[in-house]
Amino acid sequence: MKKTTLLLVAVAFGFTSFAQKPSEGNLLTEVNLSLKEWNNEFALPSLRARYFIASDVVLRADLSLSGSNQTNTVLEYDGSDFTGKSGEQTISNSGIGLRVGIEKHFAGNDKFSPFVVAAIGAGIGSYEEEWTDYTQDASGTGFYMEDATATADQSTSRFEIGVGIGADYWVTNSFYMGLEFGIGYGKDNYGEGTGTRKNTGLPDNAKTPKSSFGSYSTDMFTSGFRVGFVLK
Repeated sequence: MKKTTLLLVAVAFGFTSFAQKPSEGNLLTEVNLSLKEWNNEFALPSLRARYFIASDVVLRADLSLSGSNQTNTVLEYDGSDFTGKSGEQTISNSGIGLRVGIEKHFAGNDKFSPFVVAAIGAGIGSYEEEWTDYTQDASGTGFYMEDATATADQSTSRFEIGVGIGADYWVTNSFYMGLEFGIGYGKDNYGEGTGTRKNTGLPDNAKTPKSSFGSYSTDMFTSGFRVGFVLK
């Protein structure tokens, strides 16, 4: 058992000892993984392609998909007890985004490669809402109302720009791990929302005006674990 363990350690050490960084012409693929609490929400790992136009300059592109689905349930209360009837509000979001950027790598060693990166990105998305036996008061609190229905939808778009730092650690000549951190400025735009309401006690037809706002955040760069492979 001890000899087997020593052999595995020696093999692993041999792989990492001869790992080398890529050079001009190499194409890489990468997945970014972040810890995120599951809450009826999904965010597929960001998929990235990287191309070394020189040994220390890399072009890259990221594709991301995300979405969420939330259901809020309200119960009818007759003043003394719940009647067993219920209403629902369902809210759905979905989006797709693309980022492109350039990395500048600095001298490290044969296995370790630190870099800085600048990137821009854009994305589109949609928002949908549906009420069944559900309505809201002036404060936005939901409650049961029989035969009340409503729908709403709105398109969204986003533009962002940011800078960051990161590093690759080459485990073998074709496999690497790394981290990345950064900050970006993003501007979200919301198109005119349309919707209908019936028997809700609110105006039957409602529109949400166009709006936009910008903010700084670390969301542009996934603060998490990166793993990648050389394709060629």
